[in-house]
This record gives sequence, structure tokens and C-alpha cells, in this order.
Amino acid sequence: MSYIKAKFKDTNKVLQVEGVWEKDVSRGELLVVQSEKGEEVVRVLGTSKEPSSYRAIFLRKAKREDIQRMEENEEKAKEAMAVCKKKIIEHGLDMKLIKTYIPLDKSKIFFYYTSDHRVDFRNLVRDLAKIFKKRIEMRQVGVRDAVQMLGWVGACGDMPCCIRFQEEFQSVSLRDIEEQNLPLSPQKFTGPCGRLMCCLVFERENYLIKSILPEAGSELCYGGKVYKVLHVDPIKWKISLVSEDSKKEIDLEDVLPGGYEKALKHCQTCGGCCRRASVENEAFAGIE
Repeated sequence: MSYIKAKFKDTNKVLQVEGVWEKDVSRGELLVVQSEKGEEVVRVLGTSKEPSSYRAIFLRKAKREDIQRMEENEEKAKEAMAVCKKKIIEHGLDMKLIKTYIPLDKSKIFFYYTSDHRVDFRNLVRDLAKIFKKRIEMRQVGVRDAVQMLGWVGACGDMPCCIRFQEEFQSVSLRDIEEQNLPLSPQKFTGPCGRLMCCLVFERENYLIKSILPEAGSELCYGGKVYKVLHVDPIKWKISLVSEDSKKEIDLEDVLPGGYEKALKHCQTCGGCCRRASVENEAFAGIE
């Protein structure tokens, strides 16, 4: 089954469009959908086999008047943002306004902001409601969401993955840096959001083999001789060993137990958590 994917204009989040056939829409086309924010214009990305967390109901293909109204709302949103920024200063609130959005039906005005703390914005909302005569909705977002909404340039020189194609944010930790044989310098692997780069997650499967191999510094017996593991390189498919009188680099197949493919498959089903002991024991027991 294929799902039609599109992108929201305010958050750049990927959504799943329901109620329309794949053959009736094309990539890049603008659609009007009904979401929890009201009527919105979204741009079709294409189709995917994976469902999305965000969903909206197809209403119609965007007409000229829909696009004109969308552009008018964008201009009004800029004006509303300027007003809101002044009110934030007046109320002395510790928050950073990053985007203002008015959906196609103009039923609400959404103000997106970031803050390190919880903000009491009740008086701010009252003031804004009096000025704009509309329902006001304040939405706090995280720093990764803020970058996704505003756009940026990553360390690679291209747009960050969260803007280009990424649908869900996954947790990234120092464990990912360590597992991928990278220097433990978090600042080198920090994205524009100030968090560890999401692209580290995309490499996890390439390093799952380490979960069933001895760790660096441990000992193993190879060719009737005891060696210490210096380094495991899954990309080159090599493992470096050292003994009292020699040092060698061999292929991983030479030390992997029988049935290791099934052990890796088992590890992937639990999200690649790399629970080394349990997986390694199953591999050496010869999984059937």
C-alpha cells in the first residue's frame, strides 16, 4: 500500500494525505486539506510505503483563489508576528517567537516559539485576541523543530535532513559517536539546532555487527593464539588484533560466530538497542 505524502507550510513536517487516489495527484502539486489546524495548503512530495504520524483529509486541489488567499495570509502573519514580538517585550516574557501562521480558513492564528522554561502567556494571548479578533494558539517547539521550520545550512553545506526528507526525530546520543568509531568531540557532530546530528542515526545499521563482536580491549582466541582486540571497523569489514609478538588485521568473517546474520536481525527488531550480552549469547549458541 502506498501513502501520499505532502509537507505543511508552517512546520515543514511531512504528513499523510487521505481521501485521494495516487493517480489523481502529482509531485509538487498544491492541495487543500483539512487538518487539526483548519484548512491548509500543502505541497505533494510523492508516495511512500511508510505511514506518517501527521495526517490530513483531502478537500480539493488548490485553486487560484486558494493560492491568493494563502499569500495574503502569509503577509498578515508577518504583521501579526511583529505585533506579537512587541507584546512579548511589554510583558517581559522569556520566549523567542520564531514563526506566525494563519491557515487558509483564517479561523486561528498560530504563534510558534521556543523557550527554556514554561511560559505563562495568558495575558499575552488576551492582548492578541483583542487586537486580531481571532482565536490565538501559542505552540512551544523544541530547537530541532525550530530549525526544521526556519531552514538552515548544515555542516555538510546542504540543508539539514530534517528539512529535506526526515519525518520523525530520533534520539541521538554519544553512544552513536562511539559505536561509529568517531572522535568523542560532540561539538564536531552538532547540528545547527545545537543537538547531535540526526544523520548519525542513519549509520546505525552499518555498525550493528559490533553488537556481537568482542569490544576493543577484550581478548579472543584466534588460530590457537590469544589476541587483544584493538579496533573493529564494520565499514571496511575488518578487525585489528594484537598479541605479545604480532599484530594483524583480519576479515570479520574469520571471528564471527555461525548464525550471526540471524542475531543481527533479532537486534534490529528491537530498534538496534545493542544489548551486547543477550545477542552475543544467542549468536554463539547458533540460532536456528
